[in-house]
Amino acid sequence: MQDFVRIGSYVWPYRRLFVLSVVCAVIVSLFWAMNLSFAFPVVKILFQNDSLHGYVDTEIQTLESSIRVDTARLEEIPAEQVKSRAQIQYRVSEQSRSLLLLTKVRHSFLPYIPRDKFDTMAMILGVLLAATFLKGLFTYFQEMLVGSVVQLTVNSIRQDCFRAALRLDYQSLHRIGTSSLMSRMTNDIEQMTSAIRVFGVTLVREPLKAGACTAMAFYVNWRLTLLAITVVPLMGLIFSLFGKRLRRASHRTMESMARIYECIAETFGSARIVIAFSGFRKHRKQFLKANRDYYTGSMKIVKLGALVRPITEIMGVLAVFAALAPGAYLVLRNTDSILGIKLAAEPMGIAELATIYALLAGTMDPVRKLSGIFEQVKRGMAGSERVFDLIDEASIVPEPKSPRMMIRHSSMISMQDVSFRYEGTEAEGNQRPLALKGVSLDVRFGEVIAVVGGNGSGKSTLLSLLPRFMDPGEGRVLIDGVDIRELRTRDLRSQIGFVTQETLLFNDSIFENIRYGNSGASREMVLEAAMQAQAAGFIQQLPDGFETIVGDKGGKLSGGQRQRIALARAILRDPSILILDEATSAVDSQSEEVIHAVLKEFAKNRTVFIISHVLNRTFLDLVTRIVVMDQGRILATGSHDELLDSCAAYRALNQSQLRMRDAA
Repeated sequence: MQDFVRIGSYVWPYRRLFVLSVVCAVIVSLFWAMNLSFAFPVVKILFQNDSLHGYVDTEIQTLESSIRVDTARLEEIPAEQVKSRAQIQYRVSEQSRSLLLLTKVRHSFLPYIPRDKFDTMAMILGVLLAATFLKGLFTYFQEMLVGSVVQLTVNSIRQDCFRAALRLDYQSLHRIGTSSLMSRMTNDIEQMTSAIRVFGVTLVREPLKAGACTAMAFYVNWRLTLLAITVVPLMGLIFSLFGKRLRRASHRTMESMARIYECIAETFGSARIVIAFSGFRKHRKQFLKANRDYYTGSMKIVKLGALVRPITEIMGVLAVFAALAPGAYLVLRNTDSILGIKLAAEPMGIAELATIYALLAGTMDPVRKLSGIFEQVKRGMAGSERVFDLIDEASIVPEPKSPRMMIRHSSMISMQDVSFRYEGTEAEGNQRPLALKGVSLDVRFGEVIAVVGGNGSGKSTLLSLLPRFMDPGEGRVLIDGVDIRELRTRDLRSQIGFVTQETLLFNDSIFENIRYGNSGASREMVLEAAMQAQAAGFIQQLPDGFETIVGDKGGKLSGGQRQRIALARAILRDPSILILDEATSAVDSQSEEVIHAVLKEFAKNRTVFIISHVLNRTFLDLVTRIVVMDQGRILATGSHDELLDSCAAYRALNQSQLRMRDAA
């Protein structure tokens, strides 16, 4: 129910369109019931060889005579016989209402109806055709209006979903996973779209059609109609039982679809490795298993959905029989009661019975359609839960309620007794080991700090705290004496430039990839940044120059070219703090020398952090201090020569690098 309310809040801005669609649905339902009610005159003309004029005149005469007789009897019955008087008064009242209606029909409608029976039948068929045309027209308008509301609503939900994902911190995004995000924003929202469309069209129009038929059947004979609807509570119970199972099955199916996305993304995202190591069979098996799991879950939904429709139709037929069988008894026995139970105001005719049957049978089509979309609605509601869970996901790196103004960094960066633990999964019991253990480090403005250490030493984690990719569990990170948790993340990150080992470029032009560092930069500023990064030379040699599309993840460029574009992007940002995370580990010696030359000039009047397994000798003249990390702790700090003398771990890292170079 809560998800319906949430979806309703997104529909609310487009309520006028929705109300118009409901008005169209009401008109459709009225035409539907009116068309079925034509069973009465058709039966009268074709099967009882009677004219409508004759029928109305006869009925009026009969009612007038009956009212006179009952009124006379009422005067003869003593006042003490309250029950007998009440029964006669009730009958007179019903007869008077019927007489009033028939009198209005004779004066208002019969003058326009031909007296010839064939002409009357032709007119009825013409009216039926016109009513059917109008019903189809309003059906078209309703579906068009609902389609517009659905697309506008889903667009709003998708935008909020994407916006919510962008607000999340790095850890939360990593925990949810790219494949799950893609699944929720595509497959789950598509399921929601189908459910909202079904709700706006079928779940509004079909109950109105059934309601209109039931209302008219009540007018013809409310007692028999009441017998027919006794199965409605039982149908509600069946829908409830199947609904719970369908929702659980839909959840599992959507999780299976997320695993299919994951398998596809992982396989083709690492296509070079898959091809190089001929890993086709392994990935085929993974995809086959994910596909089989999805099939198993989908078949559970199909089986449950397949059961709902026949059971619902059987219940609907039973409802019609519950009225038809007693009605047939009343007609064939020319009575108004069964076993002393009064089921009609007066003995029924075949025309009245046929009308009730047509109207109750008319409720079967809406019921059949409603049972067919039950599975679809449950799938959509399961999808909405997953989508709204993402929208409601809170970042574990919150924005400050009263942020302080960020002044350009010019003094000191301090990490004070910082400890950090990555979030664990449920299977791990959320008890992963500490990645940082009481780390303290002071860095003066303008220093170039190299942070070195083996895999898992905590060097990347330590510097990920600086732009608040995550917050420390204990301790503080300060820039110029201000705790970074008191600063707005947008302001904080505007002063930080990043160049990573895996150079991330977007499938856009080189110009736009560089300008990503500063969206307000002019073309001249972009060209200047490219020249500073020594990238302008190779860019101008490309056929389209700065307008060259770099391809998915920059795949049309070499590693060194991508790295220089990333440098240009960082330079354009004009950061006061620059972080190079293994920025030279994947480039050749020539590109490394280019990066060194760029940094030598660009590092002036900035605080620079270089993260590496071991510092390349090319960069030793840039570095102010080297920080050695191991197992989440700082082992030592100092210059290259000092650490070679005093730090065994640093010597081991350097010796390992020398052996690798000798082997190469």
